[in-house]
Amino acid sequence: MIVDNELLAAYAEGNVSHEEREAVRQYLAANPDMMESVLFAMGDADDNVDSYIENLGAMLDGMEARALHAQPSTLPMTAMAAQNIIDNSCVIRCEGIALRHFGIMVSDEDLLARSRAEGWQKPSGTALHNIGRLAGMQGLSVSHRYHCSVEDIREALSAGSVVIAAVDANELVGNYAAEKRKDTSEGLTPNHVVVVESVGEDFVTITDSATPQQHDAYPLPQFVDAWDDSSRYLIVISDGEDYEPHPIDLSDVEISDDLIELREAIAENAHEVWAYNRKLEGWTYGPERDDAKKLHPDMMAYNRLPESEKLYDREMAMNTIKLLKKLGWNLTKEK
Repeated sequence: MIVDNELLAAYAEGNVSHEEREAVRQYLAANPDMMESVLFAMGDADDNVDSYIENLGAMLDGMEARALHAQPSTLPMTAMAAQNIIDNSCVIRCEGIALRHFGIMVSDEDLLARSRAEGWQKPSGTALHNIGRLAGMQGLSVSHRYHCSVEDIREALSAGSVVIAAVDANELVGNYAAEKRKDTSEGLTPNHVVVVESVGEDFVTITDSATPQQHDAYPLPQFVDAWDDSSRYLIVISDGEDYEPHPIDLSDVEISDDLIELREAIAENAHEVWAYNRKLEGWTYGPERDDAKKLHPDMMAYNRLPESEKLYDREMAMNTIKLLKKLGWNLTKEK
């Protein structure tokens, strides 16, 4: 297995398989000169490298534990992107760059006014889930993606898309080691968005409205660490039809038995809503679907549907319940 900078960055934030973990540990044991950069990525740059090398196994165990502890249990959908040297409108400036990239000439001032009118831009910034709304209103394709990889960024850039990444700005322009320790004690805190220009083997180049020079390059592990605070959230903007579904991974969400019962109620009601709206449009039951005559075989009571049809509604209901938990909401039953 080849241990490159991307794998080292993934290791530093605890996102590797068992095989990858062992490969990195062997690599660091054989290449102690690389230890400093890994320590830097894990927030231990202020410590003595030589003393760590003497006890390599224990040191790596400790850093892995801290990295895994810092992983978010919920997605920061409502976190506010606000940091900027001028105001709290980093989202506006990133979307302005995207729009002008695709030939839509609009000023940041006009975008700011529209975002405020729609209620997206607030005094505290713009929530992560509202990034891309302005571009969408201009007819561009906007994809919101969590749990992305560096390769996802490269692929989107190669396709000609504009890529906006949500990050912790303090891990880019502040005291990196202190911010890493803060992640462990207080949790991950995305507060900024940047436009990613390119991703090389060692560095990531970005356009950042929070710095005077605006065009900046950061070591790949440092950028990934700052990006990890948003659960690697990307907004991919394009003007084409190359839509690729990117649902949120809910495989780690567990739900209780009472919520499983709720699933069936949601599934049945979803069918009722669908059938009600179809009936308003003039649809009735028919053994086979006929769009011209507005006949549909599913225009019947939920309990009479074939199990194959109920499965779709149940999956939608289960994913809705899991998504609420993943985004930080708790469902409780009133007694």
